[in-house]
Amino acid sequence: MIGRRRLLAELAILGGLILVLAALGPFGSYATPLGSRLLHWALYLVIGYAFFRPVIAAGSALARQTGMSRLVAIAVACVFGAFPTSIIFVFAAAGPAWRSVTASHLAGAYLQTLIVGATVTIVQLLAERGAVPVFSAQPEPALADPQPTAAVDAIEREVAPALLDQLPPHLRGPILCLENEDHYVRVHTAQGSALVLIRMRDAVAQLEGQGARVHRSWWVARRAVSGTIRQDRSWKLRLVDGREVPVARASVPDLRALGWLNDEPPAA
Repeated sequence: MIGRRRLLAELAILGGLILVLAALGPFGSYATPLGSRLLHWALYLVIGYAFFRPVIAAGSALARQTGMSRLVAIAVACVFGAFPTSIIFVFAAAGPAWRSVTASHLAGAYLQTLIVGATVTIVQLLAERGAVPVFSAQPEPALADPQPTAAVDAIEREVAPALLDQLPPHLRGPILCLENEDHYVRVHTAQGSALVLIRMRDAVAQLEGQGARVHRSWWVARRAVSGTIRQDRSWKLRLVDGREVPVARASVPDLRALGWLNDEPPAA
């Protein structure tokens, strides 16, 4: 759910962009009257906002799965997201004359949609940087076959007060893992997760001796690991809350030496 403060920030930036584009009149729109330009860009950006808003979530998910930079993953999501959006724009504008739509129309609409969609995505990123609080709480989804409470209680003493102080009170508890999201770190605890404005390496430094950096985007508490999953040459760690965390191939030798990559939880 979008926070009210974040939503208002996004809409404010979006409104400013509508005025700028209406004044500049790009893509040949300058030849039309100001009122028409204003309406055109208002509709275009608002519809683009609705279609492109999931792009950041999709890009973040892609970054977590592949290990690529979050910004690069978001750019890739924009490239793919512009395809269905441009098709909808073209055929909706053509109306009854949809049979006259050509490949050149689609190509031009795709380029324009990609530019507008990227602009909308930048609006969201700007709002994310400037409008959200230091943390953004997110309750954990229910996971199938949860581990016994005792498994979570076993890591109760391994907490990082300095990092936990930046979380909402109801989420403070045993830290299970850290997930890198660009300039933020999502701190996963036994009670849920929250997004904290901190560099990954600084967050990991606060937890020295309590776990390991298993992937460029992940740090895991050693007592949070309940098992491992191996698929050919790829490994994943299964945590006590049912989460599965990918292991980078470069980290496999170190984790194997620590005794993490076996059928049993890693030794304390």
